[in-house]
Amino acid sequence: MPPSPPDQARTKSTYGLQWNRFRIIREEEDRATFANRTGLRPADLAGTRVLDGGCGMGRYLRVAAAGGPSLVVGLDLSEAVLAARDLTEGSPNVAVVQGDLLRLPLAEGSFDHIYSIGVLDHTPDPRAAFLGLARLLGPGGRIAIWIYRRESPIVERIMNAHRAVSTRLPLGLLLPLCRIAAPIGRLKRRLMASPRRIVERAGVALHALTIGVSMHPDAEVRVCDTLDWYAPRYLSRHTVEEVAGWFAEAGLVDVVDLSAGQVFHHEGQGNGVNLAGRRPPAPASVEGGGGEGAA
Repeated sequence: MPPSPPDQARTKSTYGLQWNRFRIIREEEDRATFANRTGLRPADLAGTRVLDGGCGMGRYLRVAAAGGPSLVVGLDLSEAVLAARDLTEGSPNVAVVQGDLLRLPLAEGSFDHIYSIGVLDHTPDPRAAFLGLARLLGPGGRIAIWIYRRESPIVERIMNAHRAVSTRLPLGLLLPLCRIAAPIGRLKRRLMASPRRIVERAGVALHALTIGVSMHPDAEVRVCDTLDWYAPRYLSRHTVEEVAGWFAEAGLVDVVDLSAGQVFHHEGQGNGVNLAGRRPPAPASVEGGGGEGAA
């Protein structure tokens, strides 16, 4: 693919490093996250054309491919496509493409299902990226997205202050810093699980101050997730109302909030903005057409 614009060079290098360094497969968690954040069962994909918008290393591609779609396309900006191709090498219905969500190399109306999990918020223009994906839906096609939810003003200020520094650090320095910080995530989990309210509240306060440090129970995933939060240049947060407006602008219908009542695979996985909607079906064709003539 052509070189990335300068404003996406950091994104491309971040995810190329992340997903080729951390080839993290947690099959049970991957299936649970896919089901939660797309609202789909594998059987829903049988015989359909599917797009993973921002496939990373391909962990959700593999889940989708198991449902028997005729084609699953994984699209990613970065060299993560190398890891995705390795992971899905045994799946003949998977194609992995390197490309930009803001300059989509795919034909409009060519997919029955599209999902994008934690990706649009790492683009320079999430709304434009979403509208581009929505145009790839065929009649009756469905799209589901998950992006970060906007936090309270004080937490937003803390996040912005942290990232004002972290996004300027070389990745070669930031990665070991994320390893050093990762044990904080384990401490937060322990404090927040305490039956003693004062201890639990201390955990909540620590989490607000270190919100970018993952609380995942797996130590290696904690490092990966923490890097994912601190490294990318872009990490926008949104409201349900804002994202619902994108769905309306795209002409989508039957929009549902998938986060309502969602059960997380592990505590601290995050309750983002998670909506799904459909392209209206094509109008039914009218057979015949001649009216009755006068006698």
